[in-house]
Amino acid sequence: MTDVAALLAKTTLFANLPADAQAKVVQQMRPVSYSNGQQIFSRGDPGTELYLVLSGRVRLSIISLDGRELAFTHAGPGDIFGEIATLDGGARTADATAVSAAKALTLSRAQINTLLETQPPFAKAAIDLLCRRLREGDQQIEVIALHRIEVRLARYLLSAVRQQHGATPPKNPAIALGISQGELALVLGASRPKVNAALMLLEETGAVTRQGDKYVCNLEELATLGEVG
Repeated sequence: MTDVAALLAKTTLFANLPADAQAKVVQQMRPVSYSNGQQIFSRGDPGTELYLVLSGRVRLSIISLDGRELAFTHAGPGDIFGEIATLDGGARTADATAVSAAKALTLSRAQINTLLETQPPFAKAAIDLLCRRLREGDQQIEVIALHRIEVRLARYLLSAVRQQHGATPPKNPAIALGISQGELALVLGASRPKVNAALMLLEETGAVTRQGDKYVCNLEELATLGEVG
């Protein structure tokens, strides 16, 4: 329980709750587990609970009008997903699928509503989180619509560096993507062959170097390819 409380305290949604309130939330959470490829919920389902990922990865995706799947994010250990429908009581806005064996904790909408009514810091954090989700969605739509695949890939890798190494990464940080090229293609809104070709281009330019299952990143080259700055 101590590890779960520490994980919960690092999330945007629960970080500002008093310690006793965080401990109560942990006690109210229900453990769930999923196998690789298992559907957790579908777009349009009622939002009855949110999820805190303990291990594994979960894909959040939608199906376009022409039948293509677009994964707009992956939730890994310490991430929360399913919060939008749980907070507003509406339908799920996306599909959630385990892309590996995954374990999570859930918190019901009734318990969320109690926190909203009794904990002002939680209500403020919920607003901040929803606004961040809107901004991230807008940015992803813009990137997919306006930029070449190598630009999208470079920006994705720079984001992965920030997530894994923080705001001040080492000179040549190594990152593990944690997902297959097929999954990466869904996130970038491209085909797998195009993602593979873009990775090869980044290697040829020296922006990344493969070391086993990791990529060593040249941040300056990635920023140039990603048209950042």
